[in-house]
Amino acid sequence: MFRITSLALLVFTVLSVQAQNHVDALRYSRESLWGSARYVSMGGAFGALGANASSPSHNPAGIAVHTNNEFSASLSFMDLETTATYHSSDTFDKNSRSSIPNLNYVSANVFDPEQIGDWSRFNFGIGYNKLEDYNQNIYISSELNENISSFSDVIYTNANGISFENLNMFRELLAFNTYLIDTLGAVNDYISNANFTNTNQSFNSNQSGSKNEFYISFGSAYQDRLFVGGTIGFPSLEYIERNTIRETKASDSDEVSELDGYEYNTNLFASGSGINFKLGLIYKLDESIRYGFAIHTPTYYEINEEYWTSMNTNFMNGTESYSSESYLGFFDYRLTTPFKMINSLSFIINKTAIISVDYELLDYSSSNLSADLYNFTDTNNEIEIYYSRTSNLRLGGELRVHPQLSFRGGYSYYGSPFAGNYNDASQEYLTLGAGLKVNQYFFDMALVNMLSNNDKYIYDGASAAAISSTKSQVILSAGFKF
Repeated sequence: MFRITSLALLVFTVLSVQAQNHVDALRYSRESLWGSARYVSMGGAFGALGANASSPSHNPAGIAVHTNNEFSASLSFMDLETTATYHSSDTFDKNSRSSIPNLNYVSANVFDPEQIGDWSRFNFGIGYNKLEDYNQNIYISSELNENISSFSDVIYTNANGISFENLNMFRELLAFNTYLIDTLGAVNDYISNANFTNTNQSFNSNQSGSKNEFYISFGSAYQDRLFVGGTIGFPSLEYIERNTIRETKASDSDEVSELDGYEYNTNLFASGSGINFKLGLIYKLDESIRYGFAIHTPTYYEINEEYWTSMNTNFMNGTESYSSESYLGFFDYRLTTPFKMINSLSFIINKTAIISVDYELLDYSSSNLSADLYNFTDTNNEIEIYYSRTSNLRLGGELRVHPQLSFRGGYSYYGSPFAGNYNDASQEYLTLGAGLKVNQYFFDMALVNMLSNNDKYIYDGASAAAISSTKSQVILSAGFKF
């Protein structure tokens, strides 16, 4: 029996154990309902309205609607509850977090048309908007009978026929080093010590991070009827994921195996930055009807990932234990996200009520991964197979009950990015809010409830775990015009 300790045999096999796949492409391409309290409380249906802190990241023509300088900021408080159903067992986890969704400054420069002509406005904005939040805890647990394949079975199957010095250093080699699997005569013939009759299996995932955008935006207005704008976005992302798969004997009376249980841990840290461009227009058909249109170029990201794994085993009622940890894997690659198009329409009724709708179209199958030292042909083919074109619908309304007080409500549906019946992962939002204006100051509040369902596979060959997520969120915004 041999255990590998030579660095020369382990060092940097990262290209053969790629962590980058179609899941990464989807994760960093998706965006959800984030923004100022007024924007969110109306379901994000602001594409034809403008004059809002979130406009530069959605329809940059909205910055041209401002007639005063403005500074604003927001604060978010979020609870995310996750329920998982796995082999008829239900588990629950919860995550709470506060953050700053946006921080914005707008300089409005309105000139006399008689002196400067029909293009009588030039506005400039700079700021920060959150585009996505990755914070979530998922806990999955169930008892597997001997007829259901476990994670240890997958490790055993993958190892067989491969000499121990060529095992995957991030998984099967760790199992070999901790005696989860062991050689049986030949160096490529193994037995598994996890031969439990029944298995208690659990999976815990802790995800954190966010995708944010710093932007510079410009806008102008023609005869106070046509508003145009452009935004240069500098998005950045940070994502941390720590997963643990644990399998133990389901009963102390199980004497088939001397192994009590084991734990396999994976760690991923990703960071990246990119650039994109957005162009938009808003046109007043008359004083009551406005049309908005915006296009977003793909975002071009440079992403760095670091990842490592570890495994621990316990034998003989805890009297023997072994542990092994992989070396650090790292990889730099590029991601191109989908092109996006947004059409918007709003109705302003007697200057006291607003009804607005946004329709957003994008194609997740057009995402693309590339790198200097690795060919992502297979991964990009998987992206085309698993994902498809989808649309997002946002509806919102506002009623001004007093010159200083408004009430708002909205609904948003973010369509599933998956093709066919691979998965769902659509999201539905119900929003409510209110706004108060006192002289040049304004204060807004939004209440958000989000529902989402999707399937999660904790390892290749595992049954799907049905994940149901509910997000409850309060967003508070404040600002002043000057």
